Amino acid sequence: MGSGVAGPAGDADRPGKRLSRDPGLRAELEVCERFRIPHSAFLGGDGRWTALDRAKALDWAEWRRSVCPECHTRLEEWDRQRGGDPHAYVTDTLRCPGCELIEQERDHVPHDRSGYGVKIQLLPRRLGLPGSDER
Repeated sequence: MGSGVAGPAGDADRPGKRLSRDPGLRAELEVCERFRIPHSAFLGGDGRWTALDRAKALDWAEWRRSVCPECHTRLEEWDRQRGGDPHAYVTDTLRCPGCELIEQERDHVPHDRSGYGVKIQLLPRRLGLPGSDER
């Protein structure tokens, strides 16, 4: 596994090394995963899965499993012994108006059984739904 995926300076024993340092490759493999196509097809190939495509897909899956679902960082990014830096990131705060609106609406959902399964979604006003402001 990892044949060619790690790049010229890669280490075959550490698949995903190139993925860690190449955001372009990560973006390409994310698109390939979404559309279920081999990377070579994304690059203009005939669409048949090559050994390299399979290695990239497996490395991508392994790399994705190593990413924290909450903060989207990887433990090795923080670990000096693995080439990381304990101060690799700083926090930044932002407020999403859409998420804020959903949280406000969630306050109106009952906390008893009648509120079980209630999902709140955002819909564009222009759909002309009841209570929307058609402008």
